[in-house]
Amino acid sequence: MPVNAIVGVDSALPTPKVEPNDAPPRILGLRFSSLDVRRGQHWSGWFVTGTDVASVEVRTSLFSINVPHVGPGRFQFTLDVLDTPPIFVRAYHLRVIARNSAGDAYEEDLPFRIR
Repeated sequence: MPVNAIVGVDSALPTPKVEPNDAPPRILGLRFSSLDVRRGQHWSGWFVTGTDVASVEVRTSLFSINVPHVGPGRFQFTLDVLDTPPIFVRAYHLRVIARNSAGDAYEEDLPFRIR
C-alpha cells in the first residue's frame, strides 16, 4: 500500500503543488472509499497531484476509469459497482496512473477486490 494512500477514512488530502507544465507528474495523495468493493455498492476516489498533471486513470484488467478533473491538481470519481458475473468477483491489481500533457506517466499500485 502506498504511504500516500488513504482508504475508507474521510481524511484531508494534501494541497496540490504548483508545478511547471514540463515537470514530471506526481500523485501527492489518494483516497478511496474502499478497496474491497461489493457489487451494488457506490465506490469513489479522490486524487491530489501537481498542477501539471493533465489526467488520472484508475485501471485494472477488468476496467479503466478516466477520472474527471475537478480543479488544478484535483481529480475525483464516484460510480456504482454493477452486478458482475461471478467470474469477475476476485482480487485485482489496481493501477492509478497520472500523466502530464507531454504523456509522461507516474503510477501507484494498490490491492483491490470485487466481492
